Formats: sequence, structure tokens, C-alpha cells
Amino acid sequence: MDVHRLLRSAPVKPEFAPTMPQLLAPRVDSLPRIAGRIGAALMMLLVAAIVLIALRSRDPVYSHKGLPAAFSTSYSRAMTREPVSPPTLLLLRQNSSVGLEASFEITTLHLPPYGGEISGLLPIVAINMIDRLMAGDPTFILWSHGRTRINFVPGYTFTYQRTIGGRVFWGRDVLITPHLTGDREGLLITMVTDPAPLKAAAVKPVTPNSVASVGVLFEPLERLRFG
Repeated sequence: MDVHRLLRSAPVKPEFAPTMPQLLAPRVDSLPRIAGRIGAALMMLLVAAIVLIALRSRDPVYSHKGLPAAFSTSYSRAMTREPVSPPTLLLLRQNSSVGLEASFEITTLHLPPYGGEISGLLPIVAINMIDRLMAGDPTFILWSHGRTRINFVPGYTFTYQRTIGGRVFWGRDVLITPHLTGDREGLLITMVTDPAPLKAAAVKPVTPNSVASVGVLFEPLERLRFG
């Protein structure tokens, strides 16, 4: 708006001054500068809000840099990270109104001396673990066992059913090392879950073999990386 032109086109007598245009002129002239400042401030607030939302929506990441191996993984915000002490390296839990719903635990796996590749040793270690679990827990029912891969790293896994605190849980254990030969320590990943959420979320029948293939345990297992 050309305020000066408006003032020239509408002369008034001195006794009627100041006129409304004269009163508004300084404010009108400053509007473009004010609008620019407000726009810049709003843009900064918008960018800050976007960054904050992105940070809050990103799943937490856990990184371990010490022995037995450097690794990292992410996990759903539905799980909480619990305090641990050696040999446990990471413990994640999801609770419901009735108690434990799912847990993801990584502990140090100690291996005996061996020759050749680790693929020949892990089945033996796993079978010995299964025998101890069956001997110590009459509710333990082995479901399956065999070789597996976690992000192209070979390992060994077994699935099972057991009763904990009077409730039936399904479980999966994974034995894995960062290298194919020479490692004397690796990771033992123990996962247990209440079957009910899996059955509710799956579109087809699920079994203990479904542990970590659906539900909150899928992410921390599939996103585990060495290094």
C-alpha cells in the first residue's frame, strides 16, 4: 500500500489532523518487515518440531563396544531396557497387565576349544544346552532346532515351550559368533513371549517357531549387527 500517495490524494485541514491514514502509516509501512520476521520464526518452529518428532519416533538403538564382540541393534519403544550385570549384556522387556509379555536377552556365550569352523561346534553346544534345560525344567518342551542366519551371519537356533510363573511361554534361543572360525566367545540370544499376542497379530496359525518372526521380538533380532 502506497500510504504517501493516499495522503496526497486526500488533503485535510490542519485542525482535522492527524487523520486515520496518518496514524496507520508507520504501522502499515512496517508490516512487510514484521511479516517476514514472523514467517522466519514460524519456519524455525516448524523445522524444530519436525526434528523433534523424528527423534521421538525413531526406535531406540543399543550399541555394545566391549567383549565378546561389538554389536548393535534397535528395538521397539514398546520394550524397556532393564539394568543388567555380566554375563548379561542386554535385557529388553515388554510387560502387560498380567506381567511379562516378551523379553529379549543377550548374554556372553563361552565356547570350548575347537578346530574347524564354528558351524560344527554350535550344534553340539546347543544340544548340551537343551539337555540341561530339559533336565532342570519338566515344563520345557523342545519344538525345533537347526541352523539359522542373522543378517547373513550363520548361527544355530532352537525353539521351545515352557512354563514360567504358572504361565505358558514360547521361546527361541540363538547361538551366534561374529566370525566363522577362531571365536572363543559369542552371543546367546534368549527370547520368550506370551503366545497370545502372536496369535492375535498373525494371519495364519503360529507356533514356537514363530517367535521373533512376528511381534516386538522381530526387530531386535533381525536388526542385530556385529561391528
